[in-house]
Amino acid sequence: MKQTLSVLLLSILLGAGALAQTPTTPPARVLTPAEQRQKEKIDREVQRERQIRAEWLQKQREYEARQAEKERQRAAKKAGKPIAPPAPVTAPASTGNPPSTSTPAPTVAEPTRKEKREQRKKEAASAPTPANAPVAEPDAPPAPAAEAPVTTPRPERVKRERKPKPVSSEPVVAESNRDASVVRPGREFLPKGHLFDPILLDPLEAQTYGSILPGYWTEGKKYKGSIVPFAFGFAKPFYRRSTDATHAEEWVLDLASFTQFEAYHDDVQDKARRQIMNTDYKISIIYNVRRGENNYRFRVYHISSHLGDDYIYRNKLTAPSPNSVNYEQLDATYSRVVDNWRLYGGLGIVLRKAEERKLMSAQLGAFYKKPSASAARLVGGVDIKFWQQTDFRPGIHGGIGIELGRTQNNLTFLLEGYSGFRPYSQYEQQQTSWIGVGLYLNPF
Repeated sequence: MKQTLSVLLLSILLGAGALAQTPTTPPARVLTPAEQRQKEKIDREVQRERQIRAEWLQKQREYEARQAEKERQRAAKKAGKPIAPPAPVTAPASTGNPPSTSTPAPTVAEPTRKEKREQRKKEAASAPTPANAPVAEPDAPPAPAAEAPVTTPRPERVKRERKPKPVSSEPVVAESNRDASVVRPGREFLPKGHLFDPILLDPLEAQTYGSILPGYWTEGKKYKGSIVPFAFGFAKPFYRRSTDATHAEEWVLDLASFTQFEAYHDDVQDKARRQIMNTDYKISIIYNVRRGENNYRFRVYHISSHLGDDYIYRNKLTAPSPNSVNYEQLDATYSRVVDNWRLYGGLGIVLRKAEERKLMSAQLGAFYKKPSASAARLVGGVDIKFWQQTDFRPGIHGGIGIELGRTQNNLTFLLEGYSGFRPYSQYEQQQTSWIGVGLYLNPF
């Protein structure tokens, strides 16, 4: 009996010691309603973020699959092989397994600073505060690792093929008609082109030209040398009003100076000389009108003539001579293009007393220019002037040559000739004729 009691007492003591050595775990704290709502909110955000990332990954896989299919079709087209239909792009399985190694890995962009700050705020909200004891959350899912957002790739830009401009089968219009394309409805200051083109073969037209006249005769006597006339001038519209391409009017200012040089050999001093014979100055105000194919020019101008000092000294002129080439004139001219020929004609009246200069004048002419899309074209024509001052003897200026260029400021090379009253200087009563070559340009 004593032995049994001893064994029982020993067993009790050993069990108490074992119990004393076993550590006790505190009971799990129950979440408050506010903490539970916060935890559920964080879980929903995490699930939503996972869903968005999965959608981004799927879109990127589809895009890369389309690009790979395009590359495959281009390679097959170059090789001449039949193009197989593209394989469908399947979504990844929901088991969470990684995608097949045959699909290229999507490009992952670095997270921005804003996304990093938001992720740190979420982690801080889900972490326990120091004042609270650790909360045992059974079956709590582990916090997801921060994944960088995947940027949606931009679709490939499709290059637009430029369609070639249709080539018009219509021929290039003549110079007078080509200016119609310049006319735009409305009002324009300093417009381009002309409603009434300058008359190229008029010796006193405001344009820029230079000629060399090795054959020059005055009163039937040939000049021992060459006459070289130059003109520096322009006609520029400064205001145009138009209702359409065939109804317009404009105001034009033109200025010009006409200078004649003489180049000869001085037998007395036995050397070549180049001297100014004469210079004429002209200024005009012009009102041009276009009505369909009809073009009208109304002009008032002043012109004056001045002998060169070298010419006066050489010819020993010591007394003043009467100079009737110092006057103003009002004239009107009509122009129209018919079968590539520009036909024109006009009348003028001098705005001076009849004692100073006889009043009437007339002009007519024709100029041919064949429409052509090439850089060179044949041109030619004739200009005829009559002055009551010279008893209506005609001054005939003709030329034929080539026009170079495709704009309104083309170069024209002419083989030219003249016969009639002297068109320059105060000696207009002299019967003059010449032959030579000239280069003409309208700078505006």
